[in-house]
Amino acid sequence: MKFKPLKDIVSAIHRKKYSGIIIAVISILIIIPLSLTESFQSIELKLFDLRFKLKPSIAEWDKLYFVDIDDASISQLGQYPWTRNVYAKGLYTLSQVKTEIAAFDIMFPDKAPILVNQDLYNQLIMNYFDTGGIELESLYNIITNHDNIFAESLTANKHAILSYTFALDKLSNDNLALQQSDEYKEYINIFNSKTSIQIPENEIQEFSGMVDDSIFGIVYPIPEFITSAESFGFVNRYTDIDGTIRKVQLVEAYNNRLYFNLAVMMLIKDLKITLNDVEVIPGKEILLKNIIHPLKKDITEIRIPIDKEGMIFVNWAGPGPRQNSFHILPFSALLEYENFTETSDSILNEIGEKSVISRKNKLLTDIDNLQKKMYVTENPDELNTLNSQLNNYLDELHKIKTDLTDELKSTISKLEQDYKKNPDDNKKNQIEILNQKFKVLNLIVQVENLRNKVTITGLTATGSTDIASIPINNEYPGVGTYLNTINTVIQGKYIRQIPALFSWLIMALICIATGMILQRQSARRALFTGVASFILLNAGAALLFMFGNIWVNQLGTNLAFLFPGVSIIASKLLSEESQRKYIKGAFSQFLSAEYINEIILNPDLLKLGGENRQITTFFSDVAGFSTLSEGLTATELVRRLNEYLSEMTDIIMFHGGYVDKYEGDAIMAFYGAPIPHPDHELRACHAAIDMKKKLRDLQDKWVKEGEQPLYVRMGMNTGDAVIGNMGSENKKNYTAMGDSVNLASRLEGANKFYSTKAMISENTYKAVRKQIEARKLDTIRVVGKTEPTVIYELLGEKDSLPQKMYDCIEQYNKGLQMFDERQWKKARRFFAAAVKIIPDDGPSLKYIERCDEFMKKPPSKKWDGVYSLKSK
Repeated sequence: MKFKPLKDIVSAIHRKKYSGIIIAVISILIIIPLSLTESFQSIELKLFDLRFKLKPSIAEWDKLYFVDIDDASISQLGQYPWTRNVYAKGLYTLSQVKTEIAAFDIMFPDKAPILVNQDLYNQLIMNYFDTGGIELESLYNIITNHDNIFAESLTANKHAILSYTFALDKLSNDNLALQQSDEYKEYINIFNSKTSIQIPENEIQEFSGMVDDSIFGIVYPIPEFITSAESFGFVNRYTDIDGTIRKVQLVEAYNNRLYFNLAVMMLIKDLKITLNDVEVIPGKEILLKNIIHPLKKDITEIRIPIDKEGMIFVNWAGPGPRQNSFHILPFSALLEYENFTETSDSILNEIGEKSVISRKNKLLTDIDNLQKKMYVTENPDELNTLNSQLNNYLDELHKIKTDLTDELKSTISKLEQDYKKNPDDNKKNQIEILNQKFKVLNLIVQVENLRNKVTITGLTATGSTDIASIPINNEYPGVGTYLNTINTVIQGKYIRQIPALFSWLIMALICIATGMILQRQSARRALFTGVASFILLNAGAALLFMFGNIWVNQLGTNLAFLFPGVSIIASKLLSEESQRKYIKGAFSQFLSAEYINEIILNPDLLKLGGENRQITTFFSDVAGFSTLSEGLTATELVRRLNEYLSEMTDIIMFHGGYVDKYEGDAIMAFYGAPIPHPDHELRACHAAIDMKKKLRDLQDKWVKEGEQPLYVRMGMNTGDAVIGNMGSENKKNYTAMGDSVNLASRLEGANKFYSTKAMISENTYKAVRKQIEARKLDTIRVVGKTEPTVIYELLGEKDSLPQKMYDCIEQYNKGLQMFDERQWKKARRFFAAAVKIIPDDGPSLKYIERCDEFMKKPPSKKWDGVYSLKSK
């Protein structure tokens, strides 16, 4: 049987009168099922993110403030988590400056330990020996209950909103038993009255779409806080299939009650309405009634559109990181405020003119008298009048402080300019003194800016686990979700997604229109029409989103055009051989030929981002680089860093690795993507070994040149990760995300606890144990993860180590076995023997410390042998 050439078949189809409609119908039958796949949805979500990055940011409600538990606050106040008296001090400051809402994106599900004041305890013991007795009151005073301290601050504030979560794992038996006790049920009733509304029995079925079957219960705050806080909001966050937050669930149906997101509870309290003024219409809207709109200043209602699950798309303010939007204040400023108050007043008296200071002092007196009068006033109307007058006084006083602070800043700027022209020690000292005064005044002004503001306190420090991916930023503090949600509602800028059925209808119309129009045109004209239509389709989708907040399925509309369009134009190109090269060249300027061919032949390959793949992730960091850099000039620092990074990068790429990013002196790379090497674990280990060898050569070179050598820590882990391709045409940011990536980063930092240079996880070790030398270090629990991880030290190629290293490892492994059997003395002897062979063997020295510790105070019998790292 003789088959016709492809060209003849295409030409025959091309000559058919209704071939355009036939191709369109076939395209529809392919596209609609394809639109239901995860690959399709993942790409559409990335296109959604791209449009978000292009769209102008919505306005930001000036009333919204973040109070950050940031790096500076932790550095100043000590290791996190803090004791609850720290939050109490911050909350008292918020009360003092009259913050309108003080929300906490921090969980308090467990009671804090009762602590003893060591100084008072020592004094009590001394008194006991002097007097022979102890008074009950003195005994009570040495006990510090931080829960009670925080509860008292919550009661005093009257505007504090705390967080809780719905449990997505089974609650412990103890927790369930506690919640079922009669006493605790009373607390649950109080909690429910503050946070939720009852679903009428005849409407329960209507709310079934909002019921999450994966919820096992509620993780309540402790009873002291249930009775003390004003209200509570849930903080469960939900991500799309690619791990990005685009929607927030505003309402959850549980046990025939409706519970509200922290953002909604903050909004309800700020609008000065109650839960009785809230109506939820499933799949349609949340109605907030009887409000005075904070922007429009009229009595109205707010209608918040929600889907059947109670979700709303967040219209993120931006672009970029959170620092580009809203107001941010470090939590430490709240604690410094009280200490700086008197000092600031003295500075104001010193720098202000007499008339200004006289007015300031008069205002302070008037405010004090007014507050005393308000304290004894019971008439509501009179109280409102006095409160309005008080706000006017506070506004005027704050303006005086702000103006004087700005004047001081201007004075410092002029002095600095003068100092640059004519350096002088007296001027330098004067500038330093004025800068200290400015710091005090500026802090006071910044904290007092919180008056009548809506604040939320949350963890934003570097490396915290509460970091989310959102459309405009891949590392966005999770606490930012709530103020962005409130801002979306207040601005009324809701993102509305075209329903699926309507989207399919649009796709069908585009398919048919494309087929009918292009089929009637010549190849050259069809190409021009196709390119113009493609541009207009995407420009229309972008403009609708950017200026109308309407989300059209961009990938679907593109495919609805591309499938029939490419098919028809391709057939015309084949049938009009003389114009083939011209059209192909012009078409390639706008569309990727590879992409078009692949999408037609195999739609299941639509994975431009968010693909899940097993990779081996590598992290390295220079130990003590910050200290080293202080002794180098900028030019020397760059030279040293470039020399080191160039050598290491060459090795990574030689072994097939992909260098994801540099962060100063740190390197992140991974193996197994974009090229799926089956031996990615071994490649990563070989690269690390070669990097260690090359680093030793560099260290010798630097020492000979009189420079301080660099010492590097490396961490590797194998596991599933989400990989995505983002960026420009010339340089795409092909990156990896997921728990396995985070664990590799943690293993790099864990080296410092064992004085090792290269560490791999058990997943990596299992794949390479026959080709490389490694020894087990420990079973640890890294910061931010609950599951334990077995870790190994990567030593070198198989059978390549010096004999004394094998002798050392032999003693070390015996010690490790004894350690696991809780025979501390025997274990210590073996570890000591290892140290005799190699005196600076870090892991052996570390276990000697632990043995000494456990011989003095053995761990409990329930100890599982897992060592939890306290830091990175």
